[in-house]
Amino acid sequence: MIAAFYGTYDEDESDLPITGNGKTLAMTGLGYLDYLKDKEIWSNYYTDFSLEVIGFQEMINRIKDSIKDEGKPNPKLVLLVTEMRKLLDAVGSSVEQILFVDDFTEQIRKLECALYWDTQRFMSINKRLRIHTNLQFIPYKTHMDNSPCYLPKCMKEHKIWVYSHKPQLSTPRICFNSWKVGKHYNTKEFCFDKLIVPKKAKIAQNIAPSIGSPVGSTKEKQEEGIF
Repeated sequence: MIAAFYGTYDEDESDLPITGNGKTLAMTGLGYLDYLKDKEIWSNYYTDFSLEVIGFQEMINRIKDSIKDEGKPNPKLVLLVTEMRKLLDAVGSSVEQILFVDDFTEQIRKLECALYWDTQRFMSINKRLRIHTNLQFIPYKTHMDNSPCYLPKCMKEHKIWVYSHKPQLSTPRICFNSWKVGKHYNTKEFCFDKLIVPKKAKIAQNIAPSIGSPVGSTKEKQEEGIF
């Protein structure tokens, strides 16, 4: 399963700021809930509950090694990847990038793990990753009195309401308290992660025959309360 957290679907769609609106906080909050369910968390940014804090490239390498060595799925594994646009964006997409995305999403499917990633604009991401993304979430930041917050660097306590864009639901799936979730990661950390996109021939050798992705069910019921 692959889920995206973003500020806006495309250009100029939101009246609220798309920076500092709670994308990484929402992803971290859901990752922490997974941790409480005994999931194994790897992230490319620091959290106090991550088993591994490593780059996305290292995550992919370890997943491939695990499939090769053990040959069995690991549904307990959850990957948290921030600033995906810096790793793969839609500008100057190449055959190598397309094959690379298809390759690592196939590895994630084989391992039966989950990938959560965030970015400012969903449509700025490489098309192949957008196609493989099953769930899309948009955070909505308000003050504690539920009035919208228009300041990217507002220092007040906030609620982060997480809405589902795919599947599209009218009510928020969950709401996080910014101060409580913010204690679990460094909100000012700068991500230096990068990917090494191999040449076309090398990727093609590693890609297994396509067998199709299973269609998963989505829980429609709204999750209530503030974490």
